[in-house]
Amino acid sequence: MPHGFERIVAHPERPDHSAERAGDTIVARLRLDGWHDVSVRMLHPFTWDAKFRGFRIDELAVSPARPRTLVSGAYSVADAAALNVDAAHGTRTPFDFPEGEMHDGVLYRTVGHSPEADERYQDAAGWCTVAAADADGRPVALATALDRSEAVLLDLLADDHGLTVQTRLPWQTFRPAELPAPDALPGLLVRHGHGDHETAEAWLRELLAATVPSRASTAPPPLIADTWGFGTDIDPERVTAFFDVAADLGVEVVTVDKGWEDHVGDWNAQSGYAGGVAGIAALAHDRGMKLGLWVGAGNASPDSVVATAHPDWLATWNGRHQMVSHRNHSLCLGHEPARDHVLACLDRLVRDGVDWLLHDFETISRCDAEHHTHDPGAGEAAGVTGWYSVLAALREAHPNLLIENCWNGGKPLDLQMIAHHDTTIGDDWCRSQENRLAALGLGVYLPSSWTSKYMGDEPHLPLRAQLAPYLVGGPWILMGDLPGWAPAQLAEMRQGIAIYREWRTAAMDARAVSPVLSGSTAGVTGLAHSPRAHGAQLATFAVSEAGVGQVVRWRPVLDASGAADVDVWIVRDEWSGAEQRVARAELDAGIPLNTASADGLALSIRPA
Repeated sequence: MPHGFERIVAHPERPDHSAERAGDTIVARLRLDGWHDVSVRMLHPFTWDAKFRGFRIDELAVSPARPRTLVSGAYSVADAAALNVDAAHGTRTPFDFPEGEMHDGVLYRTVGHSPEADERYQDAAGWCTVAAADADGRPVALATALDRSEAVLLDLLADDHGLTVQTRLPWQTFRPAELPAPDALPGLLVRHGHGDHETAEAWLRELLAATVPSRASTAPPPLIADTWGFGTDIDPERVTAFFDVAADLGVEVVTVDKGWEDHVGDWNAQSGYAGGVAGIAALAHDRGMKLGLWVGAGNASPDSVVATAHPDWLATWNGRHQMVSHRNHSLCLGHEPARDHVLACLDRLVRDGVDWLLHDFETISRCDAEHHTHDPGAGEAAGVTGWYSVLAALREAHPNLLIENCWNGGKPLDLQMIAHHDTTIGDDWCRSQENRLAALGLGVYLPSSWTSKYMGDEPHLPLRAQLAPYLVGGPWILMGDLPGWAPAQLAEMRQGIAIYREWRTAAMDARAVSPVLSGSTAGVTGLAHSPRAHGAQLATFAVSEAGVGQVVRWRPVLDASGAADVDVWIVRDEWSGAEQRVARAELDAGIPLNTASADGLALSIRPA
């Protein structure tokens, strides 16, 4: 395995799957004797089931009295909520989907609440770090990562003699007639040794960077414009006007979001678009841009041709069809005819000129249909295999296609998803503060070029303060009313775009971090980026009303090769272009920030 990781998979005895005693399947187990004083760090992904939390890293204690279980997969918040209810009340809750007019399927949770720190079951990305002390009191660390996207439970079980780490497939989603071969089960990748959480995080960064497809490391992240600023209220005239402004701004990929299609599931353009999808592609290509298209590939509206002609292709769960995002059904991609239909639709779209595929909604179904080509007791695992086989076949046929993961705000988040995508959404609110937090959470593990930032219009913010987080890192996706922007806003956007283009990079070791600030920092937030050799770096800051007039300094971290030997540096205000030479001692003392007004700042340093 790459970068010192080992893949472990057990082949346990098949558990009893009677209705009264259905058991989880233990897939992998690792014993670490002598480990004590254990803590775990996990990344909570964004999901609309926990929409006010966003991406966040938590560090929680693990003890004999407090075991921890991390729940990954497409529906991790809902699954963790159900399992916490079970743990609290001694119940056995099936995983389910909501029903009724109060839900449109975007929120999956039917019982409980998003996990709190005192609870055992925590929704998490498909990786974590563990820190502890060994029997001799030395610091030791463990990094784990999962290589499949179905629901997997990672147990951390401490006792008086050490720590057991194991993975389980929950009985709610995995009760197969026959256990698959070990290499077809989700594997647990592990690396452990001396160190702490930061040591293990560095191990994970190496692994994840090696997992990102090479396509994403050969070109810097693009500038994208997406029509979601209008919601689904789009038509050919509005799309054409949007394309015109995007092209004038120098946008490289323009994406038509939901609303272009006649029916979810059939994937034909509405009748007003001359030439269909090929006509939309020509509009983009003629303006020098690539075309991106939103697709909910795993869904079908109830009145679509595919749903009415082939209702047997729809996923069923607990005896009924799922009703998920925007009141659509799920197609079961574990069922061969449905999978073939989805692949044929996507292939047709790419042949018609789509360069960038933005997939959303639910693509991995839970399905227990007896008449499908998969084992009804392992429908989710079949859906995982089916979805990634679709992406692999699409990639083989169209090697230049770029694929973005936007499912429910960027789920799931594991090695399998990363390996099949060129970028993933960072935050689905399309707001600057939420995107900054997402960049910091993901930036602990992933290259900054690999996580998209969605920017909607936020007229209550000074424009430069809104732009600040978007100038650092990965694909920047404009989602506002571009044709409605005033000339002054367009001019400032062009300046911001120039800064972004100057500093963007495909380097797999470049990541977004929080800048080191000193002084009265309340009301001042930022992102820093070190994509250049010898310590050259960019930092952007948003100054809120609470930060106006505060004395704040930015102290750049100079850990790049050769940076420590540089005595004179150039500090540049990227907005104005003003530069000044400063001595290393001044840099160490901190660069004073201009907090005279609520605004956005962009400063860079480079060796003189």
